[in-house]
Amino acid sequence: MNQFDIYEYTDENLKKDENCLTVDFYFTSDVSKDRAVQIVDNMVSDNDGINTKLVSHRPAIFVKSPFITDSN
Repeated sequence: MNQFDIYEYTDENLKKDENCLTVDFYFTSDVSKDRAVQIVDNMVSDNDGINTKLVSHRPAIFVKSPFITDSN
């Protein structure tokens, strides 16, 4: 995995003892929003022991390619 400069800050207004990492996933333009959410849901629900520290996840934004011609 490549190391990127990740903006980090402390949110003094958080009501829970949780950290949040925002990640962008990129899909080919034939992948619909529902399918993309399903793919990510499957990735994070993989119970291999790694996710024992994962509290939850929440899709927030889906950016569509302007080059797609169907109604995805």
